Amino acid sequence: MRSFILGCMLLLNCLYPKLIEAIDFKNKFINFNNIMNLTVEYLDQFGNIANQTYFMSKLAFIKHFAMAGLHYAPNPRKIIKAIGMLLHYSLYLQRNDYYNNNRFSLPPIPMYDPTEKGQFSNIAGKSIADFLSKRIDSSLYTVNYEAVMRLNGFALGGSHPDLIAYSPNSIFAIEAKGRTDSTYPNMSGCKIQATSGPVSVNFSIACVSYNLYNRIKCKYHDPFKRDIPYDNSSLKNLTKAYYTGLLEFLNPDYFHIEELQIQKERFYSVDINYWILESSKIVGLNLFKFYKHNKHFFNIFPKLILSKKIREYARNGISIETKPFILDTDRDRLLYVDNDRVGLKIEN
Repeated sequence: MRSFILGCMLLLNCLYPKLIEAIDFKNKFINFNNIMNLTVEYLDQFGNIANQTYFMSKLAFIKHFAMAGLHYAPNPRKIIKAIGMLLHYSLYLQRNDYYNNNRFSLPPIPMYDPTEKGQFSNIAGKSIADFLSKRIDSSLYTVNYEAVMRLNGFALGGSHPDLIAYSPNSIFAIEAKGRTDSTYPNMSGCKIQATSGPVSVNFSIACVSYNLYNRIKCKYHDPFKRDIPYDNSSLKNLTKAYYTGLLEFLNPDYFHIEELQIQKERFYSVDINYWILESSKIVGLNLFKFYKHNKHFFNIFPKLILSKKIREYARNGISIETKPFILDTDRDRLLYVDNDRVGLKIEN
């Protein structure tokens, strides 16, 4: 692991002086101070259709992108990978397109790669579906579908949805897609996949985000519903692992940690930027030679927000009795806390 990190740092040390000449990190790409309006066609279990609008800040997208889109196991050892993911796809998150045009951007022609575009579209579709599950169905925790298959002893493979979501009242599956098409009239294939797989759920969601690079639209459809016993044990076991990994961030030897209050609850604020700087000193590298010319760079990564109850969650997991944390506003550009009490915060 140490050699891997050293390799990553050496590579970054060589590449970034060239890259910084072409990219304005502060104002163009990695600027989290943006909000996107998502237009959603919601079809409920009774066949009623409603057109709704949800506001998704860039902080919210990044949180769901990392957790649902790329399925990162949340622990400090994955920071390099998470930061690399953010930088790698930053060309798809340019400020003007995200904020003013409600769409994802495309890289300049010399850097355009159709395979990479397809990968980003797929991950973005999962991220938006995860975000909407929190807003529409009040899901508390979402996880990769195959993780639940493993936990229940099912053989991996075959057709199945992307995610499993746990709300206080239901367990449901989500099949998510991200598409470039300007329309998406036929949801039947997505609905069939949403209802596949061996894990018992109360209902299944087919969610398609399309027209991603023009003006994003979404369809969030509920194919069916049935009564099954709530699997509280799987929720507890999955979330124990989830919060145990996150608990490793509360290490004052590597991270600067503060406490803060958000609404009526207490949280920790973990400064990841501090870790990046200290790590470069530990391995004896001048990690980013352009730092002295670009003092904004080491302040662009958001702080990680964790519930002060995280030790309890890591020990026992969460259960059906755990209430989702609902942030008062969905238009805060500097703070995002998800229903699972994990969030991101940037300084103004």
